[in-house]
Amino acid sequence: MGDWGTVDTDRALELIETGRRIGQELGVIVTVAVVDAAGHPVALARGKNWHGPYMAFGKARLAAAFRKPTGVLLEGWKDRPLFAQSLTTVLPEGVTLNPGGCPVFLDGECIGAVGVGGGSPEEDDLIATRTVEAAHSSTPQRGGAKPENPPGSQLPQQGEGTT
Repeated sequence: MGDWGTVDTDRALELIETGRRIGQELGVIVTVAVVDAAGHPVALARGKNWHGPYMAFGKARLAAAFRKPTGVLLEGWKDRPLFAQSLTTVLPEGVTLNPGGCPVFLDGECIGAVGVGGGSPEEDDLIATRTVEAAHSSTPQRGGAKPENPPGSQLPQQGEGTT
């Protein structure tokens, strides 16, 4: 596996494979989208719903734009529904105002985001979070330690520790 410095196509496909596997384990067929830190599409694997790609990319774009999981953002905006609604047209390509998006960080810098659609909001959020957690746990750490950062906060650099 390569350096986590960017969400390139190979890394995006690994994230997608992980997200789809986690969805299958939960009995949910999901669409998984990956964007770079600017919200540009990198890769997508479509589930069974026609609207899945729109939903998943929109969730990933929202997570990348604000550098936070979409469920956390929506909770914080409960008292400001017009602000959240305005984002659907303000941000390029639009966003999806639902849980299921989670940013991916490296050394404190957002390098992209994962968006999941196809299940309930709770399922999508869980799958996106577990996908980022799996990326943390599959990336070798300094001295082999587990990552100290929560999902969506930061990914450690590969190549430090085990291979």
